[in-house]
Amino acid sequence: MKNFIFVSPHFPVNYRNFCIKLHENGVNVLGIGDAPYDSLDYMLQGALTEYYRVNNMENYDEMYRAVAFFCFKYGKIDGLESNNEYWLEQDARLRLDFNIPGLKPETLTPIKSKSGMKEFYAQAGVPSARYHLVTGLAQSLAFIEKVGYPVIAKPNNGVGAVDTFKINSDEELKAFHAASSSSWKNLFPVRSFPTMRS
Repeated sequence: MKNFIFVSPHFPVNYRNFCIKLHENGVNVLGIGDAPYDSLDYMLQGALTEYYRVNNMENYDEMYRAVAFFCFKYGKIDGLESNNEYWLEQDARLRLDFNIPGLKPETLTPIKSKSGMKEFYAQAGVPSARYHLVTGLAQSLAFIEKVGYPVIAKPNNGVGAVDTFKINSDEELKAFHAASSSSWKNLFPVRSFPTMRS
């Protein structure tokens, strides 16, 4: 591996370690981030061959231009990664657009959506909690009739604990359905984590 683009090498701070180790192994580490270069930790600065600052990492045009610049200047890019679930889809799109090895958008569904992961867990024999993709109150109540309270409502495609709720009763479930755009959430029974079947 010769050229590796690391997206957001400065955040979280421990991600600098990936850049440092790549650099120690002779890789050109090319960073893209939204922080000013002077604000980067000195160890990270020393590990980066070059750093391209963008104003907004969510602006795909800016990210595209950064990768295009590195391709023009350094040639073939052997890898691109942020190691951050938040940027997973953007990383995949950049890999596709610049023919960089790694996950592409069409391969993300089974690893990005919780419902998509279930099929692969089952194929590998990995026990996992039953789930219900929320469609309406009646369907949620029917699922809870099978598994019991409490249940966890979590986005099918989300990062960390954002928009995650513990629901303990029919009243809380009704409030959840009334207050949220819940068609994109999963319900998981708490008692079946991680290996018990209800």
